[in-house]
Amino acid sequence: MAATTITRTLVQKLPPLPEGAAKHRIFDDRLVGFIAEQRRTTVTFYFRYKDTRGRQHEVRLGRLGDVTVDQARRRAEQLKAEVSLGGDPAAEKAKLKAVPTVEEFVRDRYLPHVRERQRAAHNVEAYLRMRILPALGKKALDEVTPQDVAELRRGMVAEGLANGTVNRHLATLRAMFNQALKWELYQGRNPAASPGMLREQHRDKYLSPGETRALVKALDADKDETAAAVLALLIVTGARRGEVLNATWENVDLERCILTVPRSKSGRTRHIPLSPVAVAILRRQLAKRAIEPGNPHVFPSSRLPGRPVEGVRGAWARAKKAAGLPADLRIHDLRHSFASALANAGTPLNEIGTVLGHSQLSTTQRYAHHAPQRLIDTATVASRAWNLLASPPTTPSEAEKQNAA
Repeated sequence: MAATTITRTLVQKLPPLPEGAAKHRIFDDRLVGFIAEQRRTTVTFYFRYKDTRGRQHEVRLGRLGDVTVDQARRRAEQLKAEVSLGGDPAAEKAKLKAVPTVEEFVRDRYLPHVRERQRAAHNVEAYLRMRILPALGKKALDEVTPQDVAELRRGMVAEGLANGTVNRHLATLRAMFNQALKWELYQGRNPAASPGMLREQHRDKYLSPGETRALVKALDADKDETAAAVLALLIVTGARRGEVLNATWENVDLERCILTVPRSKSGRTRHIPLSPVAVAILRRQLAKRAIEPGNPHVFPSSRLPGRPVEGVRGAWARAKKAAGLPADLRIHDLRHSFASALANAGTPLNEIGTVLGHSQLSTTQRYAHHAPQRLIDTATVASRAWNLLASPPTTPSEAEKQNAA
C-alpha cells in the first residue's frame, strides 16, 4: 500500500497489475484518507475516515473518466472538513439509500397499517392502486415534491373526476406521507400537506316527515322482511349501511338501548343509541332468530348460512317506488334525513355528531342550516344582553288605573 501524491500523471502511467493481483491501492501523502484504487480496467477514488465512535468508513468518490483527479481530491477535502465538524458522510449516504420508494412503502408498511385500523381500507387501496402509485410509485419518499402532487391533482381534474373524489385521493396521499414522517422513514416535509383541496358541493337531499312516513309504510308492506327491517333501522338510527348490515347480536344491548359498532369507519368503537322504534325493530328480528339460532347476525342471509343479508337494493327500489320518492334517492340519504330531523328539532350539533359517529364537528356543520330559528334565537342573545331590543308593551296595573282616576 504505497503512499505518494496522487496526480493525473501518476494515474495515467500506472504499470499493469502483477499477475494474480486483483487491485492495488495508492494512499495520498498530502490528504490523509484520499485513495486511488487501481483495478484491471479502471481506477476508482475513495475517501477513508473514522466517525465519532472510531469506526472506519469509506466513501466512493467516482471512477477516473467520470471524475478527474482534481475533482476527486476536492470532494475528498470537502468530506474531510465535514467529518472534522462531526459529520458522517457514509451514514448520510446509507440513510438516503434506505429511503423506500412510494411503491415499496405502500406495499410493505402503509397498506398493512391501514388494513389493521380502517374499515374503509378498500377505498384507500383503490385510490393508491388506480392513480397515486402509477403517478408517484417509482419515486423515493423524499423525492416527491408539492409540484408532483399538484400535477397529480391537475390530472385527476382533467380526467373529469368529481371534486369529492379528487379530494379523497389527496387526503389519502397526505395521510400516507404523515405516517411515513411519523415512522421517521425520511427527513423533510409532507409534500401533500397543502394539496389544494377542491370545493365540494354536498348533495342536499332529505326526506320530509310525510315522505319518511310513506317510506316506512312501504317497507312494512315489502315482501323481503329482512331487507325492509335493515332499511327501517337505518331510517330511525342514522347509522351507516355497513354498520347495520354487519350487526351481530353480541353487540346489541336492548336493555341499555345501544348498538355497538366494534370498528366504525374511523377505526374506533362507537355506540349507536336506539330509540324505542329502533328497539322494536330489533325485538322483531330477535323473535325470528329461532329459524337460524346459530347465525350471529341481526339480519341473517336467507341463502348463506351464518352470513348477514347480502344487500337491500331490491327492497330499496320497491319501497321508493311505492312511496312515490325520487328514483335518485340514495340509501345514504336516510342518514342525512335523520341528521336533518335532529337539527330541525334543535339538537346541538355536537350531539348530532356524536349520534352519527362523526370524528370532526366540521362534518356535522353541514346540517346547521336546518335549524334556522334556533340559530336566530342564539344570535339574539347578545342584543338582549345589551338591552337593544324594544321592550314589549305593558298592561297598566289595577293600582295604576285607580291612581289615574
